[in-house]
Parts: sequence; C-alpha cells; structure tokens
Amino acid sequence: MHSLAAAGFLFALAIAHASVAVHGIASYARRRVDLDLLVFGLLNVAIVLIDGGLATAYARIGDPARALAASDAGRVTASILLVHFTLRYTGLAHPRALLVVLHGVAAPLAIAGAMGLLGLYDPAHLRPATLLGLVVDHADAPTTVLGGIVATTCVASALVSVLALAGAFARGRRGSLVLAGAVVLGGAAAYDVFRGSGVAHGPPLSPYGYAVFVHAVMMTLVSRSGKLRQKLERQASELDTRSRDLAGWYDELRAAQDELVRKEQLAAIGELSAVIAHEVRNPLAIITNAVATLRRREIAADDRETLLGILDEEASRLNRLVGDLLRYARPVNIERQLISMRDLVVRGLALVEGNDEITAELSEPAPVEKIWGDANLLRQVVENLITNAMQAMSGGGILTVILVPLEEDGALGVELQIQDTGEGMDTQVRSRALDPFFTTRPSGTGLGLAIVARIIDAHGGRLRIKSAAGAGTVMHVFLPIATEVPPKRPRSDPPDHATSSLPPMPIEIRKAMGARPRRS
Repeated sequence: MHSLAAAGFLFALAIAHASVAVHGIASYARRRVDLDLLVFGLLNVAIVLIDGGLATAYARIGDPARALAASDAGRVTASILLVHFTLRYTGLAHPRALLVVLHGVAAPLAIAGAMGLLGLYDPAHLRPATLLGLVVDHADAPTTVLGGIVATTCVASALVSVLALAGAFARGRRGSLVLAGAVVLGGAAAYDVFRGSGVAHGPPLSPYGYAVFVHAVMMTLVSRSGKLRQKLERQASELDTRSRDLAGWYDELRAAQDELVRKEQLAAIGELSAVIAHEVRNPLAIITNAVATLRRREIAADDRETLLGILDEEASRLNRLVGDLLRYARPVNIERQLISMRDLVVRGLALVEGNDEITAELSEPAPVEKIWGDANLLRQVVENLITNAMQAMSGGGILTVILVPLEEDGALGVELQIQDTGEGMDTQVRSRALDPFFTTRPSGTGLGLAIVARIIDAHGGRLRIKSAAGAGTVMHVFLPIATEVPPKRPRSDPPDHATSSLPPMPIEIRKAMGARPRRS
C-alpha cells in the first residue's frame, strides 16, 4: 500500500513536470526567440521519464526492469540537459561544439540505459525502505560498471551547475533560490551514487532533487516576472504623467505657434500684395502717362503712333500678367492620352526658326516610349523651357534638346534635357527659380517656371535645374510613362506646393503655412 502511495506521488510529479515541459516547448514554438524555454522544457521531459519509470516500478505495473531502464535513460538525458540549461540560464560563454559533444556522448548512454545496461534489474529486487516516514518498496539492484560511470557523470553535471550558478550569484545576478535547488539536486545525485555502489540503501532521491530544482527555477521566474511587471507599471505611470505634461506644453506651444503663423501670414500676404501691385502699377503708370500725352492737341502724328504702340504694348503686358495669374490659379486638370515627347519637342523647336544667332540640336541616343499625358499642358512646358533658354542666350548660342529613357524610383519614363549656353544662374537665383513672381527679366511675370513645375508634378514627374553663373543651364524634366488613369496620391502623404493641383503660394506664405501644426 505504501509503495502505491509513493508511486502516486511520483506520478503526480511526472504530471507536474509534463505540464512545465508542454508550456516551455509551446512557448518557444510560438515565439522562437528564447531557447532557454525549449531546453528547460526538454529537461522536464527527461524528468518525466525518471519519475514515470520509478512510479511504474513501485506500482508493479508490467515488468519493473523495463520501467527502471526507462528511468535510467531519463536520468542520463536530464543530466546533460541540466548542464545545457544552466549554461544558458547563467549566460556563461560556451562554444556550441561543447554542447554538441555532450549531447553526442549522452545519446548512446541514454540508449544503453533504455536497454537496461546500467543496472542488474533481471530480476529486480524490491526491498522495503523508509521514505518520509513511509515504508516503501524500492529496487535495490546493483549497478553495472557503465551504470557507475553514468551515476558519477550525473553528480558531475550537478556540480557543474552548482559552480555555474554560484559564479553567476557572485557576479551579482540574483538566483539564490535556483542555486539552493542545484545544491539539493547535487546532494540527491551523490546519494544515488552511494546507493548504486551498495554503500547506502534506500530509494533513489534524484526525482525529488530535480523536483526541488525545477520548483526553484519556476519560483525565480515568477518572482522576476512580478518584479518586471511592477517596474513596467511604474514606468507606465511615469510615462502617463509625462504625456499629460507634454500635452499641456504642446497646447501652449500650439497657441503660441498659431499666433506666430497668423502674423507671418499677414506679413506674407502684405508682401504678395506689394509684388502684384508693383507688377500692375508700372504698366498702369506708363499707360496713364501715354494717355495724358495723347490728350495734347499739338502732338505730332509720329509721337501719337509711338504712344499708341506703347499703350498696346503695356496693355498686352497687363493681359499677359492676368493670363499668367489665371493659369497659375487654375487647378491642373490632366486629360491623358498617349503622346510622343519627340513630336512635342519638334513642334517646340519651331520657335527657334528664324533666329540665325541660335543653333538648335535634337538628340535621341535611344528610342523613347510614348507616355500618357496631356499634350496641351506638356506642349506648354516644352515651349516655355525653350523660350527661357532662348532668352538666356540673347547674344546667340547653342540650344540642345536630349530625350533619353530613364527609370526613377522604380518608374519607367522619359527624361527631357534642355541645355543652353547662356549666362547661367548663380546659387541664389537657382534656388528661387521656381518661386512664383520671381524673375530676373524686366518684362517677365515670374510665373512661367512655377506653372511648368505644377504641370510636371501633376503628371507625376520632377523638374531639376543644373546651372552655374556663366556656364549655361540644363533643365531636367522626368515624366513617367504612367497609365491612362494613374493611381491617386495617398491622403496620408499630403503634397507640397509643387505637387498640389491647386496653385502654390509664394515662398513666404508656404513657409508660414508649413510651420502650422496639424490638428488631429
């Protein structure tokens, strides 16, 4: 009856170790990040063999010799896995080859144990012994020489674990409970050696030593988990407090920034108004003076014709300014069709005809494909850039247009390069060349390149300027082949002034609006 009680207790330990093994192996299989869980789970599988084999022998279920042989196989496997787990648990540096050798040696020994070569269990002798006040039957069979070597190896593995854990504890790593469990396991393993050699008599204590060690590891992990949870809760509380403080500071900063932006916007609008007023006032003043002169009765016919020509010129200038403003303010609506950039360039180069001082050259090193785009808008781009290049070469020069296939950011397309040998741009002029109302020509409105940039961007392309003072200018225009109906831009990536279908603001207003914080 007492033997059945001991068997039941060992069966209960086996079930507990099996639960720990399933949890450790399943946790590793789910995350594949912590190998310690896998090794600890396999250690408990080996302990299940030890406990289950002894419990089966105590309960006299089937052949006790086979049950004890299974327990020996588990004991060999557990000793190696104990060393493996301890090395990982303490973080000691160890070559992988060492673990390969240890497991390689343990494998044939475990097989020998399963074959019953570690003890003389045929027939197994069950003798009474006292265990925790209970008289139980135990297998008091002598071990073989190989069994003695295995028993000594088990003691050595427990000693290695104790030394490794003691070293980790000395380095400041908390683990006194695990160290105590390893010491108990080492004492149990030493007792089993004396028991196998006949010096001591009684049931094996290794199962209980492993139970104490596993329990110590589990308690340590639970304790660390609790402390970690408390630490995380404190940090979360601190973060929550700081978040509330930051929210208050952000509200204050946003209010101050809103006020600053409002003032900057007012200043930018005032500057924009001054620019437009300046552009309109000059031709109006000329027209007013011409009209006043025309009212004189004694004006000569030649002077009258001259003044009428001035009126016509300034009226055209105002009309051009208003037209540019309307084109600049009008959203860019693209009506896509399959077009040839070469045909557009050839039509644009017709502007050079009749100008004997400028030589035009068209180069297409490799055939370029047709693109999906708006022919009228892109013709405006080409003609504007060619006109600018011609104006930059007032004294004559060479205008070179190059068409090349190009892939940019994974998109296939065509790059149009317009090169002139004119005066070029310095760094300051080049940086503001695309800003609305910025121009270096007395008769310009400063909206031509701004409109060009909007049209190119609406097609999903990009415009780059390479220039230096006295070295000419190269305008690089990339246009993707695209499709008949290109995908819409994601809302999470709002466009800047050059990518919006709405007209961009002058640089001053853009800077002011760009500084405005977004509200959720």
